[in-house]
Amino acid sequence: MDKIIFFATLVIFPFGQLFKIGIFNLFDVAVLLLAMVTLWRRPKYPEWYRYFIYFILSCFFGLLLNSSLLTLNSTLYLLRFWSYSMVAIYVFNNRDIHNSSFIILTSVAVVTATFGWLQYLIWPDLTFLKYLGWDDHLLRMVGTFLDPTYLGLIIVLGIIIAGEYGLKKILYFLLVSLAFTYSRSSYLIAILFLIFKKQYLGLIIFALSILVLPKMIGEGTNLTRTVSGNNKLINYSQTLEIIKKSPVVGIGFNNICPARSFYLNDLNTDSHSCSGSDSSLLFLLATTGVVGLILFINFIVRIPTDKLLIYSFVAVLIHSIFANSLFYPHIMFWMFVLVGLQTEVDS
Repeated sequence: MDKIIFFATLVIFPFGQLFKIGIFNLFDVAVLLLAMVTLWRRPKYPEWYRYFIYFILSCFFGLLLNSSLLTLNSTLYLLRFWSYSMVAIYVFNNRDIHNSSFIILTSVAVVTATFGWLQYLIWPDLTFLKYLGWDDHLLRMVGTFLDPTYLGLIIVLGIIIAGEYGLKKILYFLLVSLAFTYSRSSYLIAILFLIFKKQYLGLIIFALSILVLPKMIGEGTNLTRTVSGNNKLINYSQTLEIIKKSPVVGIGFNNICPARSFYLNDLNTDSHSCSGSDSSLLFLLATTGVVGLILFINFIVRIPTDKLLIYSFVAVLIHSIFANSLFYPHIMFWMFVLVGLQTEVDS
C-alpha cells in the first residue's frame, strides 16, 4: 500500500499546481497519506529526526504565542511540513527503492520539463492568470507549476542528478529546457554546477540556448530586467519589518499573510505569494524567530551527506535567496527523498 502511494505521488509530482483547489493540492494529500501510512507502520527513525521534531515543536510554540494571527492555513501548513519530512522516513525504511529512486527523480524532472514545453508551445500567453492570484507570464516556460522560478529549480535538480550520473542526453535536454524559463536564479545555479563539474559541453549548449532565445518585447523575457529585482527588495524590506515585531520566536509558521495585513496594512491577501517571502532565510526568521532558525540549522547539520545531496542542497540554498524555495512543497519532497536515501546508506 505504501509503495503504491509513494509512486502515485511521483506520478502526480509533474502536474504541479493543476490539481490544486484553494489551499488543497492533490500532491499534498498524497504526501499526507504516505506520512500516515508510514507512521502507522511504526518505522525506525534516524538520529537526525529528533532535531527536526525540536524545530517542529518550536514552530508550534510560535503559533500558540501568536494566536491572534492563527489561521487554519498556518496550522495545516505545519502539518504539511511534518508530512513531507516523513517522506525521508519512508525512504529510509524501504531500502528496496534505493536503486531506482535516482532514475525515477530524473524521469520526474524530464516529464516536468516536457509539460513545460507543451505549455510554452501551445499556451504561451498566461497573462490572464493574474486575475486568479498568479503572476502573469508571457512567452516563458512556466509549465504546470505556473511559475518559471520553481520550474527552473526542479529542472536544475534534475540537471544535478543527470550530471552526476553521466546521463548526457537528459542533461542537455534539461539545459535547453531551463533556458526557456528565463529564470536567472536557476541559470546561476546551473552555470555554477556545470563549471564545478567541468561539464564544458553542457555549458556551451546552455550558453547557445540562451543566445538563441526569442527576443520578445516584455519584462519577463528581458534577462536584464530590474522590475522583479526591485519587487524583491520591497518584499525583503516588508519581511524585515515583520521580523522586528517578534525577533525571538517569530510570528508563527506560515503566518506571513495575516501578519502583512495586521502589521503592514497590506490588504492584498488573494495573491498566491501572500504567505511567503522572497527569501527562505527571512521567511524562517519572520515565522520562527532566532530560536527557530538556530534549531533549523541544528537539524540541517545533523543530516548525513553525500555529493549529490550537498550539490542539491547548495542549489536550493542559493535559489532560496531569491524565492522561498526551501519550503516549496515539491522541492521539500525532492530533498527529503534524497535525505532518506543518504540516511539509508549511512544507517
